[in-house]
Amino acid sequence: MSGPLRVVLIGAGTRTRNVYSPWLAGLPPYQNQPVTPLAVVDTNAQAAREVAAALPGAAPACPQDLDSILTGEQPDLVVVATPDAAHRDYALQALAAGASTLVEKPLAATREDAFALVDAAASSPGRLLAGHNLRFTNLHTHVRTLLASGRIGTVTGADFHYTLNASHSRSYFTRWHRSRAASGGLEVTKACHHLDLLAWWLGAQPTAVTALLGRRHYLPGKDGIPADADIHDSVHALIQYTSGATVHYALSLNAPAEGYTCTLRGTAGQCTVHYDARTGPHTVHVHTGSGRHTERIAREDGTHAGADRRMLLALPEALLPGAAPHFATATEAALAVATGTTLYDSSRQARRLPVPRPHIPGEPR
Repeated sequence: MSGPLRVVLIGAGTRTRNVYSPWLAGLPPYQNQPVTPLAVVDTNAQAAREVAAALPGAAPACPQDLDSILTGEQPDLVVVATPDAAHRDYALQALAAGASTLVEKPLAATREDAFALVDAAASSPGRLLAGHNLRFTNLHTHVRTLLASGRIGTVTGADFHYTLNASHSRSYFTRWHRSRAASGGLEVTKACHHLDLLAWWLGAQPTAVTALLGRRHYLPGKDGIPADADIHDSVHALIQYTSGATVHYALSLNAPAEGYTCTLRGTAGQCTVHYDARTGPHTVHVHTGSGRHTERIAREDGTHAGADRRMLLALPEALLPGAAPHFATATEAALAVATGTTLYDSSRQARRLPVPRPHIPGEPR
């Protein structure tokens, strides 16, 4: 691009105020990245005005204005940072207008909506990227490089257990996330982070899952939890991949600490990753035939352990023609959603289920 990245922002909620607004305002560390905010769109007119006021040149707008904004301004990028169930319609509008589009994770709240976006991206001149920001954490890029180097051989299996602390856990059951229709449940809105990360590390696609979901801590209508909360608060699953690897995955809430431990077993060794979501440092323990080695990786400053900063700094290059982005592609993000929704289906049906795949451009239907 010859000039500043011209951006339309859809969504004026917490995520926008913490992450996208500082970026569009050119605050450190983004002061050297040329970005021009064009408009802030939200169903809440007051919220749109508040966010736009902090972005020089940006106009507040309502969703009904979006088509005229896309046609008149012809932005380089549309950022969709709304509640999950609204991702599909806004992203379809942007792609139909030919604009590249960054959609917050998850790509959509249902696999049908996620697959519709894959199809739309295939016929749009714009590029569709998903904001799976965990890919950008310094720890996670390090682990991907380690695995790709063959240091522990071919990964045959893994155990991944993520825990959320009590306050963070509870928030999912009091905000809009508590509705499955709005968020897809924690197996989509939260687990998609981890499901995408695992597939990215393995360089493989999920093929089948066996899962058990439960309600153990946050029961609807009790202890201040709204009666309409219909999502689960624990996820346990067995996930199989095209590479032949099998992963035991768990998401536990109401825990004393936040983060995860992941042990990856390979044909030539083992790697155990400890991710501290709050303070750090993160650690990577590698055990091979040549001995044991521990690496400490500092938790970077900023939201999501520095991942959001790295993601946004990488964004302009990812939109260039022919770029091979670090971002999750539409297909990869749709598979993360499909895996999450299949976890729910498997638990309800009490059986192993295949993970549906979106249509891949170039493949016969």
